[in-house]
Amino acid sequence: MIDQKIVDTVEKLQAASRNMPKVWDGRNSILEMRDGGSKQWRQMEWMGFYFEFLCQKHFDSVIEMPDKKYGRTEFDAFRDISWDFKTHAANTTNHTVITNDAEAIVNTINDYGYYGLILAIGEVEYNDEERTFKRWHDELKEGISKCQLP
Repeated sequence: MIDQKIVDTVEKLQAASRNMPKVWDGRNSILEMRDGGSKQWRQMEWMGFYFEFLCQKHFDSVIEMPDKKYGRTEFDAFRDISWDFKTHAANTTNHTVITNDAEAIVNTINDYGYYGLILAIGEVEYNDEERTFKRWHDELKEGISKCQLP
């Protein structure tokens, strides 16, 4: 049986998540992250970072962020157990969600008995053939990063 404190946390997270936007426009989301002080607004994987940004904004009174760390792996949040925030495109052929490394997950389960995974899953509209979104984002951040291919 799951500890009642964890069930209570899940209910609070569910209630807080109802205030999150259901439709995310890439341009608006990136600008919101930039204007909201996120250091991740320049990342091309904006969807995952935007969800983390929303979680930090909407869950801040429910769980501590970030918190528990095992080696180099830091979980996104903690309250009675470690929590991770992940996004996934529903309209893809691969439905594997990549989480933190297995050793860190095993360690947190050994320490707390459970591991919490909060997923945002939705249909994604990808960049057009002219790559206008990527060009807009590159211009906004004044170029591409050193690890990014043109």
